[in-house]
Amino acid sequence: MSERILDLASLPRRGQYEFFRGLAQPHFSLCATVDATRLIEVLKPAGVSPFHAALWCLLDAANAVPELRTRFRGDVVVEHEAVHASVTVPIGPEAFAFCSIRHDPNWASFDAACAAAIEAARRQDALEENTSGDEWIYLSCLPWVHFSAMTNPTGGPEDCVPRVTWGRFEQREGRWEIPVAVQVHHALVDGVHLGRFYEGVEQRLAELPLPEGDPE
Repeated sequence: MSERILDLASLPRRGQYEFFRGLAQPHFSLCATVDATRLIEVLKPAGVSPFHAALWCLLDAANAVPELRTRFRGDVVVEHEAVHASVTVPIGPEAFAFCSIRHDPNWASFDAACAAAIEAARRQDALEENTSGDEWIYLSCLPWVHFSAMTNPTGGPEDCVPRVTWGRFEQREGRWEIPVAVQVHHALVDGVHLGRFYEGVEQRLAELPLPEGDPE
């Protein structure tokens, strides 16, 4: 695990950090749709898994925003070099398990690792914690609902690991959209940082390459 300790006295957002650390409910959520037209109309027919692709785009975009890689532990604030996915996968009609997948900036190698990790996770028969530390993004997919708001359970006001949830693909006015909800600790993340995250997700969805050998 590679991380660096940040100097609290020189944090650019020190005022916001100290203010929101003192609140009983310091988390906020934002939900917005992102354009997934290329994923559904071009990549999916070529054999790309929409779940794998959405997961990679969300995770890679989160890694591009330093605030989403920043955590606090008591009075110590750290920035991880990379954060990874702890994602839910179904193990039955109404049950799911946790699956951990390392971030990889290379889509093709992430896709292969994702498939192997999910296959292994689906052999579980109960929901058990499978991660330690805080170098994670918690992700979930709700394929049954094209939602417009979402909240997640947290461990309390000291829980600063972001939660990202995406929902059902839906076609509107000639394009395909995915709702993406993000829940973060306001001591570390502001709306401007989530704006950069959403821009990054859309950029990655638009630029995700076809499998090797498939013509555009």
